[in-house]
Amino acid sequence: MPRSNGTLPLPQHRRKNNGISLVPPPRKRVSVQTVEKKEEEQVEPSPGFLETCWPVFFGLLLAVIAPQILFKVGDVWGVVGERLIFPFVILAGRPEFGFGAELTRNLPEMILYLTFPFFGLYASLNLRRRIRLSTTIAQIVFVNLISAFVLWLLSKPGASHGM
Repeated sequence: MPRSNGTLPLPQHRRKNNGISLVPPPRKRVSVQTVEKKEEEQVEPSPGFLETCWPVFFGLLLAVIAPQILFKVGDVWGVVGERLIFPFVILAGRPEFGFGAELTRNLPEMILYLTFPFFGLYASLNLRRRIRLSTTIAQIVFVNLISAFVLWLLSKPGASHGM
């Protein structure tokens, strides 16, 4: 066919621009089955009940024996161990928070029994959100250390009297 103005070149004579074809590539046909297989491969199964809730059960078990744990920690490591392992129990009984006399007397015991189940519930929620257990334990230890630091600051002379 003679080339004249106003006609398009034949497909085999079309120019390519920098290695990119000006003609779109043919479309691939995607079947519904391959799309469903890809979706099934990408969806991870949600963790089971026991995989996420075992920290709550472990926390409840520790809550039952919490007074014995407190006594044993106090026996072995003394006051320092109690302040590091059970800082919330000691903080709950401090007069600086201005709780009433009866609440100051009863709150530490209640905190003693609720600490382990609360941390277990926190760990369980983190496991459900697929956060690693080591990260959760590090967070719990960090919170305990912060509260032990607050307890140490409150025990300094003059800290509770505004001097």
